[in-house]
Amino acid sequence: MAGFLSFGVQQANAQQDISYGVKGGISFYNINTSVSAGGFSIDETSDRRIGFAIGAYAVVPFHELFSFQPELMFVQKGGKDAGGDDDFFEDGDTELILNYIDLPLLVRFNIPIETDFNPYLVAGPTVGFLVGATEKFNGESNDISDDINSLNFGFNIGAGVNFGQLNIDLRYEFGLSNIYDDEDEFDDFFDFSFDVTTSGLMLTVGYTF
Repeated sequence: MAGFLSFGVQQANAQQDISYGVKGGISFYNINTSVSAGGFSIDETSDRRIGFAIGAYAVVPFHELFSFQPELMFVQKGGKDAGGDDDFFEDGDTELILNYIDLPLLVRFNIPIETDFNPYLVAGPTVGFLVGATEKFNGESNDISDDINSLNFGFNIGAGVNFGQLNIDLRYEFGLSNIYDDEDEFDDFFDFSFDVTTSGLMLTVGYTF
């Protein structure tokens, strides 16, 4: 909230410098699982699943080199496994599709070099609001939204380049919160921990108005 208020003051002072844009592209996410019980632990990572991402953003300058870049994105995350090699999935060809409305709050650093294009770096937290979760097992689809937490937190880091009004952006999201919502059912029986996070890459092309 303090950050929003601070940037709001800057926004009022530099209203004419704010720019807006739209973007879209592809996502490459996987599922990371960590299971521990009785002093033993197993860590597994699923195969990457290809999805898509689309949304809008604003660029609010507050320094010659720095800007605040909030975004509102629809992002497909999840993972897949062929043959049941991953402990998170059942035996068989399984795909987990997680649809989120993401709100990244990024700080953007414009690299000061004199070229025909303008590179930049971005970093910041993101919060995702689950809008749907589907598990496809051997061709059959099941809604598992009740088993997935409605909120997902992560941290983004990436880089991009502007070509006039066009930009290309590549970033990686580190999943920070457990997306699995049924861990409490094991607590009455033994010391059990089942942490599931989703992390991945997103490549987008944007247009700034």
